[in-house]
Amino acid sequence: MKRRGGGYGFLVSTLVVVLIVVAAVVLAGLALLALRPRLEARRREREQHRARLAREVAGHREEASTRGSSAADAAREAEAHRRVAADHVAKAQELEDDAARAQRAAAFHEQRARESGEELER
Repeated sequence: MKRRGGGYGFLVSTLVVVLIVVAAVVLAGLALLALRPRLEARRREREQHRARLAREVAGHREEASTRGSSAADAAREAEAHRRVAADHVAKAQELEDDAARAQRAAAFHEQRARESGEELER
Protein backbone atom coordinates (compact mmCIF):
# COMPACT_ATOMS: atom_id res chain seq x y z
CA MET A 1 0.00 0.00 0.00
CA LYS A 2 1.03 3.43 -0.83
CA ARG A 3 0.84 6.19 1.73
CA ARG A 4 -1.04 9.32 0.95
CA GLY A 5 0.13 12.81 1.75
CA GLY A 6 3.81 12.17 1.56
CA GLY A 7 4.44 10.76 5.03
CA TYR A 8 6.84 12.67 7.25
CA GLY A 9 6.79 15.84 5.13
CA PHE A 10 3.02 15.99 5.28
CA LEU A 11 3.07 15.57 9.03
CA VAL A 12 5.66 18.34 9.44
CA SER A 13 3.77 20.76 7.18
CA THR A 14 0.53 20.05 9.06
CA LEU A 15 2.34 20.59 12.33
CA VAL A 16 3.77 23.89 11.06
CA VAL A 17 0.29 25.08 10.02
CA VAL A 18 -1.13 24.10 13.42
CA LEU A 19 1.73 25.88 15.20
CA ILE A 20 1.18 29.00 13.07
CA VAL A 21 -2.54 28.99 13.87
CA VAL A 22 -1.85 28.45 17.58
CA ALA A 23 0.76 31.24 17.52
CA ALA A 24 -1.72 33.57 15.76
CA VAL A 25 -4.39 32.77 18.38
CA VAL A 26 -1.90 33.30 21.22
CA LEU A 27 -0.73 36.59 19.69
CA ALA A 28 -4.32 37.74 19.24
CA GLY A 29 -5.04 36.87 22.87
CA LEU A 30 -1.92 38.73 24.03
CA ALA A 31 -2.91 41.72 21.90
CA LEU A 32 -6.36 41.70 23.52
CA LEU A 33 -4.79 41.48 26.96
CA ALA A 34 -2.51 44.38 26.11
CA LEU A 35 -5.35 46.49 24.67
CA ARG A 36 -7.87 45.72 27.39
CA PRO A 37 -6.57 48.30 29.92
CA ARG A 38 -6.66 50.97 27.22
CA LEU A 39 -10.19 49.99 26.21
CA GLU A 40 -11.28 50.03 29.86
CA ALA A 41 -9.64 53.42 30.38
CA ARG A 42 -11.44 54.84 27.33
CA ARG A 43 -14.73 53.37 28.56
CA ARG A 44 -14.22 54.99 31.98
CA GLU A 45 -13.32 58.31 30.34
CA ARG A 46 -16.52 58.16 28.26
CA GLU A 47 -18.57 57.40 31.37
CA GLN A 48 -16.93 60.27 33.27
CA HIS A 49 -17.50 62.59 30.31
CA ARG A 50 -21.17 61.60 30.14
CA ALA A 51 -21.54 62.08 33.89
CA ARG A 52 -19.93 65.54 33.63
CA LEU A 53 -22.22 66.45 30.73
CA ALA A 54 -25.24 65.24 32.71
CA ARG A 55 -24.19 67.47 35.64
CA GLU A 56 -23.73 70.40 33.27
CA VAL A 57 -27.16 69.80 31.74
CA ALA A 58 -28.73 69.70 35.20
CA GLY A 59 -26.88 72.88 36.19
CA HIS A 60 -27.96 74.68 33.03
CA ARG A 61 -31.56 73.60 33.51
CA GLU A 62 -31.52 74.83 37.11
CA GLU A 63 -29.95 78.13 36.01
CA ALA A 64 -32.54 78.48 33.24
CA SER A 65 -35.33 77.89 35.75
CA THR A 66 -33.86 80.46 38.14
CA ARG A 67 -33.38 83.00 35.36
CA GLY A 68 -36.90 82.32 34.10
CA SER A 69 -38.31 83.04 37.55
CA SER A 70 -36.23 86.22 37.78
CA ALA A 71 -37.45 87.30 34.34
CA ALA A 72 -41.07 86.71 35.34
CA ASP A 73 -40.57 88.74 38.53
CA ALA A 74 -38.94 91.57 36.58
CA ALA A 75 -41.77 91.53 34.02
CA ARG A 76 -44.38 91.78 36.79
CA GLU A 77 -42.49 94.64 38.42
CA ALA A 78 -42.13 96.41 35.07
CA GLU A 79 -45.87 96.10 34.47
CA ALA A 80 -46.58 97.59 37.90
CA HIS A 81 -44.25 100.50 37.12
CA ARG A 82 -45.95 100.95 33.73
CA ARG A 83 -49.32 101.21 35.46
CA VAL A 84 -47.97 103.77 37.96
CA ALA A 85 -46.34 105.69 35.10
CA ALA A 86 -49.63 105.67 33.16
CA ASP A 87 -51.39 107.04 36.24
CA HIS A 88 -48.71 109.75 36.51
CA VAL A 89 -49.13 110.63 32.83
CA ALA A 90 -52.88 110.93 33.30
CA LYS A 91 -52.41 113.08 36.43
CA ALA A 92 -49.82 115.26 34.64
CA GLN A 93 -52.23 115.77 31.74
CA GLU A 94 -54.98 116.71 34.17
CA LEU A 95 -52.67 119.21 35.95
CA GLU A 96 -51.56 120.67 32.61
CA ASP A 97 -55.21 121.12 31.62
CA ASP A 98 -55.91 122.83 34.97
CA ALA A 99 -52.86 125.08 34.49
CA ALA A 100 -53.99 126.03 30.97
CA ARG A 101 -57.50 126.83 32.27
CA ALA A 102 -56.05 128.92 35.10
CA GLN A 103 -53.77 130.73 32.63
CA ARG A 104 -56.73 131.54 30.36
CA ALA A 105 -58.74 132.73 33.37
CA ALA A 106 -55.81 134.89 34.52
CA ALA A 107 -55.46 136.38 31.04
CA PHE A 108 -59.22 137.03 30.90
CA HIS A 109 -59.22 138.75 34.27
CA GLU A 110 -56.11 140.74 33.35
CA GLN A 111 -57.88 141.94 30.23
CA ARG A 112 -60.98 142.86 32.24
CA ALA A 113 -58.81 144.69 34.80
CA ARG A 114 -57.16 146.68 32.00
CA GLU A 115 -60.52 147.54 30.48
CA SER A 116 -61.91 148.58 33.87
CA GLY A 117 -58.79 150.66 34.55
CA GLU A 118 -59.18 152.45 31.24
CA GLU A 119 -62.82 153.12 31.98
CA LEU A 120 -61.89 154.62 35.34
CA GLU A 121 -59.41 156.98 33.73
CA ARG A 122 -61.94 158.39 31.32
